[in-house]
Amino acid sequence: MPEKDFAPIENDYAFFMAHATEAESDIAAYQRELNGFLREHPSLRLLDFGCGNGDFSAPLLNALNLPPETLHLTLCEPVTHQLTQAAERVARFSQHSVETLEHLSAAQDQQFDLILSNHVLYYVHDLVHTIGEMRRALQPEGKLAFAIANSDNTIIEFWKAGFALIDQPVPYYMSEDVQQALAEAGFDVQKSEAKFQLRFPDTEENRMKILRFCFGHHLEAIPLPQLVGQFDPYSQDGTIVIDTYSDHLVAERKSEN
Repeated sequence: MPEKDFAPIENDYAFFMAHATEAESDIAAYQRELNGFLREHPSLRLLDFGCGNGDFSAPLLNALNLPPETLHLTLCEPVTHQLTQAAERVARFSQHSVETLEHLSAAQDQQFDLILSNHVLYYVHDLVHTIGEMRRALQPEGKLAFAIANSDNTIIEFWKAGFALIDQPVPYYMSEDVQQALAEAGFDVQKSEAKFQLRFPDTEENRMKILRFCFGHHLEAIPLPQLVGQFDPYSQDGTIVIDTYSDHLVAERKSEN
């Protein structure tokens, strides 16, 4: 994790984050979905799987407002400098030392109450294996909480159009894949939607920033004129406006009764 290398496109990702309401929408959804569960836990062991540089993790923890003395944080991120940045950003939310992992397999005997992964599971190498590792690392009464787009999301439509231009399937997982993997691993899943908007000045360079964020190194093989033109239906008075949504999946082990 991840199959997609974010290091070369950090600035493009930052552009997306700055011009989308996705993060705010996801945070509000996690607050709704996890409020009761969090109140039930006087001590919480939380694993943030794919935390990046912490630019989402820190606002999320700020919004959840958990007592620092009760929160035990572990971060998982394979990009070393981003993992370091994330640990620094979230340290103030816990009175305990923030643990860091470059790979989930390093969580040997740890058991987490909550494993959260925000828009990361698209890029794991083996989704079934990853869900299996999460199940192993989860307390029996614990929960998984994921945000991930489904095949109807407009950004996913860009993926489908781009990879179709080079006669390739989309090489990333979507919400439908995650739901199937969770079901096969013995989880019950509650699904909700988090609506958001992507809005930015309509210039070719800004379109390219979004495409570089979406496609990474794959963009080199894709004919750009056709792909850049995918933005045309969303152009309004010099501004690109895309209204779409992501799925939120909260999963727990199925009851054995």
